[in-house]
Amino acid sequence: MSAVSESSREASPPDQRAGQAAGPAAPRDWLPVSWDIVWVTIGLLGMFGPTMYGLLKPGDAGLWSNDEHAHGPVVLMVSLWLLVTRWHDYVPSKPLSSSLWAWPCFLIGFSMYVAGRALGIIYFEVGAFIPMLAGAILLIGGWTLLNKLKFPLFFFIFMIPLPGFIVDPISQFIKLKVSIAVASILTWAGYPIGRTGVVLSIGQYQLLVADACSGMRTLFMLEALGIFYLNVVQHTSWLRNITLATLIVPISFTANMIRVGFLVLLTYYFGDEVGQGFLHGFAGIVLFVSALLLIISIDGLLRAISSRVSPAKA
Repeated sequence: MSAVSESSREASPPDQRAGQAAGPAAPRDWLPVSWDIVWVTIGLLGMFGPTMYGLLKPGDAGLWSNDEHAHGPVVLMVSLWLLVTRWHDYVPSKPLSSSLWAWPCFLIGFSMYVAGRALGIIYFEVGAFIPMLAGAILLIGGWTLLNKLKFPLFFFIFMIPLPGFIVDPISQFIKLKVSIAVASILTWAGYPIGRTGVVLSIGQYQLLVADACSGMRTLFMLEALGIFYLNVVQHTSWLRNITLATLIVPISFTANMIRVGFLVLLTYYFGDEVGQGFLHGFAGIVLFVSALLLIISIDGLLRAISSRVSPAKA
């Protein structure tokens, strides 16, 4: 009996040491993310909280509250979700180490933030979030961790409000081309439609093709959708990825045409109140669904072509 007791006592220290070694991982049992993500989040929220509050103000005061920039908070939430999940799931092959390149990133981000706040340049103020976050990642895990999180970091770009001096000329060109295309298609279909610039006249109604319907910001938003789709499906074929990424621009243009045509026909059949009321907002859903269906359809076509060209790889 005594021998058994001694052996059990001798066996207990390793068990205790194993329990102690497993101790630091205990917080992960109740915390869905690691502590480094928590501290980075707290720091960035403290710095950029006022900026996000200003963007989300109701009315004209907040950019993200109007139709032209409504994709901003959606992109922010998707980017944060990608960042947290990929950071949490990442299991490095060797211990992570910080990089001194974090400090230049902090300097760039802080300079952009100060300039944006002081001069009222919102795209500097919001854009500063990206180098600040990159600096935090480099400080925690170096280039190894940054390489793992490069797509979420890149995707944050799509939440930055675009400067008007770049957007407005391009938006005018896109709106004009969309107006011409919609007018031509509906004329071919036999509808009584006319066009003056970006104003479409059908029956007794006149509709202005606005930036929110088919401007550069809408195209930018649809580009984000296409790039997100490419990252999710993760094709191994670079040719297929490049082809689909190139086709996102005409896909976005086509989706804009579908939205404008949808609104024109709504107004023609049901009146101006219906076309400019609730269903005008619903047309935004039509835009996204159309773009997504076009992307999936073309991706399926490319897959079928690639399987015929190289059936062994398919």
